[in-house]
Amino acid sequence: FDNLGNLLGTDQFLTLSTFGQFSLDVQPAGSIPCDQSPITFAVESPILSQQVILNPDPLCPDADSAIIAAETDFQNVAIIQWWFTNLNGVQSQLTTELNKQSITARAEGTYEVRILNSIGCQLGFDRILLMRSMDAVRPIVEESYKVCPRYEISPNINPGSFASYEWYFEDQLVSTNPVYKPIQPGAYSLIVESAEGCSYSTGFITEEECELRVSYPNAIKPGNPEKEFLIYTNFLVDKLKVSIFNRWGGLIYFCEKTDLILSESTCPWNGTYLGETIPNGTYSIRIDLENFEKKITKVQNGFILVIE
Repeated sequence: FDNLGNLLGTDQFLTLSTFGQFSLDVQPAGSIPCDQSPITFAVESPILSQQVILNPDPLCPDADSAIIAAETDFQNVAIIQWWFTNLNGVQSQLTTELNKQSITARAEGTYEVRILNSIGCQLGFDRILLMRSMDAVRPIVEESYKVCPRYEISPNINPGSFASYEWYFEDQLVSTNPVYKPIQPGAYSLIVESAEGCSYSTGFITEEECELRVSYPNAIKPGNPEKEFLIYTNFLVDKLKVSIFNRWGGLIYFCEKTDLILSESTCPWNGTYLGETIPNGTYSIRIDLENFEKKITKVQNGFILVIE
């Protein structure tokens, strides 16, 4: 009987041309029918096609391989075949990867997966072209930075443009922002992921320094470009004033600078005053330092020797 109770046959075997719910009632021959419930059963529609999607990991520049995974409902799949076509167009079946839901790809080319049912009919396929990433962009940071936890002064580190960022301080995740400002001294590491999904890592250290510092030579030689007066400041100094006086207290050189660049010299002096080379001797120097953010100031006095 069909699901509506219509009689479909009275023989031992029944050939069906439709799908759905059915029932069977079997009675003994030559006797009064027994009072019993028919046996119900279902005939399901066969699956003739099924979507399968390949999800590949990127073949990154420094990686030996990439994982390619097939995504589908494997309940109806009996056979999984993998095929590879190299860059010269030669196709071959990857027999060692038979019935694997994911494979490890090491060569550039086209990878294809085919899913078959229990009687060998192909239900679906998908293919992707896998090429090694040529992205040359890497995170750029310095080997070390100076920080001052006392005043919460430190540089903002921007390693470049990437899809995601993970900043670690001594193995602890501290930020996922594109730009990070480290405060504590110690070892940091950074893991970034490119738009293609490749991960790259780098690291740096931070050292504590909370004093406004300046360095300069204690002697110069006028007319010698290799013996000029050059001054350097650390990362805390935003403004610099340099005053050099003769033995009578007269100002013979003055320089004031802002927007200072770390590790670059500023306020050069060649040992002249009003276009004339000054006499040999010892001259006093006053240096005023200032940090704008924390309103820190410092005055440093010293001497500089001018020689032939």
